[in-house]
Amino acid sequence: MTGISCQRCNRPICGECMNPASVGFQCPNCVASGRGSARAPRTAFGAVLKSGGGTATKVIMAALAVEWVLNLVSGGLLNQLLVMSNEAVYAGQFWRLVTASLTSGSLLGVLINLLMLWLAGRAIESELGAWRFVMLYLAAGLGGTTLLFVFGPYGSGGFGAAAAVIGLLAANAIFKQKMREDVRADIGLFILLILYSILVGFRSFGWLMLVGGIIVGALVGIVLAYAPRRNRSAAQVVGLLGVFTICLVGVALKLMII
Repeated sequence: MTGISCQRCNRPICGECMNPASVGFQCPNCVASGRGSARAPRTAFGAVLKSGGGTATKVIMAALAVEWVLNLVSGGLLNQLLVMSNEAVYAGQFWRLVTASLTSGSLLGVLINLLMLWLAGRAIESELGAWRFVMLYLAAGLGGTTLLFVFGPYGSGGFGAAAAVIGLLAANAIFKQKMREDVRADIGLFILLILYSILVGFRSFGWLMLVGGIIVGALVGIVLAYAPRRNRSAAQVVGLLGVFTICLVGVALKLMII
């Protein structure tokens, strides 16, 4: 025995087990306990700061790529089950409102979506954390399909991954606005994308999905960025549930009108 006691628990400790503290020394058990109780640093949106990351982004990218390959192998049968189709939703195939976010259409479409996720998705996920990122992606996709269903004609439909991806960018614009960064370039990009979509495919009404993705993505961005610091995660969950509820209520009201 050295006659030295732990600063916290007052147990005697040997020289080999001493860990310097602010005053005196601590035993290994108290050092481990202190590390476990330390609050992990977080981002402005509630995510735990850690190295690496991007897991959720990579999972979504893999899902988009696998869906495209399986659809190609199946001769288009998979897309027939997953893509957004107003007619199919009227018939009760409500899963399409969500599964459309996994469909990209052409090879160029899936490559663009994968590129955007790789360039922007990982950075956004690092700020939000995995579960917030996934909920944002799904909510933006649902926003696109909801707007198409509510305002599009009976026979309209489309691929929803682009709406989900552009929703991520819309939410990121909200995050930049909160951090007092310039978002004029982001707004200009959204306008150009919508105008281009209208010009090349007005009659397909696919541009409604882009608009819906931007609106809901921005709305989710507001929920995540401006949630009160106290009980932030709980407030974000409630806000996200509110956004999903608004979309589903819109679909239900449309079904009641018809």
